[in-house]
Amino acid sequence: MIYQITVQGALDPGWSDWFNGMEISAEPGEGRAGATTLRGVVPDQAGLRGILNHLWDLNLSILALSCLDA
Repeated sequence: MIYQITVQGALDPGWSDWFNGMEISAEPGEGRAGATTLRGVVPDQAGLRGILNHLWDLNLSILALSCLDA
C-alpha cells in the first residue's frame, strides 16, 4: 500500500531511513506552513503503526493520512 502522511512541523529528509525509506518533503503555503509530507510504500498495518509511533515519539501532530494505492 502507498500511504501519504502529512504532519505539522518540519522534518528533515535525512530521517527517511527512520520512516522505512518514505519520501519526506516540506509543503510550504498558507494554512499549511511548516507542514511535512511523508509518502511511500508501507508493507502492512504493523509497518504503518511503526511509522505512526515514530511520529508520536517526535511529538508531531498528524494533519492527514491517506492510502493512495493498494
